[in-house]
Parts: sequence; structure tokens; C-alpha cells
Amino acid sequence: MAYSDFTLEKAATDLGITTQEADLFPQLVPLPIPAWLDETLKKRTQLFLISEKARSEFIIAPILLACRDISQERLAIFSGQILDVDPSQGLIGECDFILALAPPLPPLRRRSPS
Repeated sequence: MAYSDFTLEKAATDLGITTQEADLFPQLVPLPIPAWLDETLKKRTQLFLISEKARSEFIIAPILLACRDISQERLAIFSGQILDVDPSQGLIGECDFILALAPPLPPLRRRSPS
């Protein structure tokens, strides 16, 4: 089963994950949106995109790049990374995006069983 087959409800049931409402970043101060991001997102609406994946990439990738710019390049962005964590639990497959602190880390790999 791939990550995309999980729902929040399935993750809660199968993996014992719980959720709760919280103010995750209480000290976060809004920053202005870069002008190029606004222009890019407006142009996206002019394109005929045939797949859900393409539509999401044209929205999410520019936003993540703006976050990287704002963070002074302290954000590493991995796209389409295979992350087979635990095949027995169905935690396998390709992640849309993984965010990490920069500088970029070596390629992500599943740890070999000991």
C-alpha cells in the first residue's frame, strides 16, 4: 500500500496516530508574499493541466520555493523521493514533498533491518 492509500482515519486506526487542535506556531509572524509568487500562481490558472498531479505541482512547488527564499535557503525540498519506511505497515512509496533543514542531506534511504 502506498502513502496515498492512507487517509487520516486509516492512519489513526492502523498506526495509532491521534490528532488534536493546537496553535502549532504561536509566535509565527505573517510575512509578505513575494510579488513573483503572486504572478506565478495567476499564470497557473491560464494553463490547461491534464492531471491532478500537474495541477498540484504548479501550485505547491512555487509556494515551497518562496518559503525557501524567505528562509534564506535554510529549507531543503525533496520532490518525488522514494521513502519505503515500513512495508509491513504499508508505509511505502513516493512522497510528493519532504521538507528538511538545509543544506541538503544525502539521499534518503530506508534503514536496513539489523
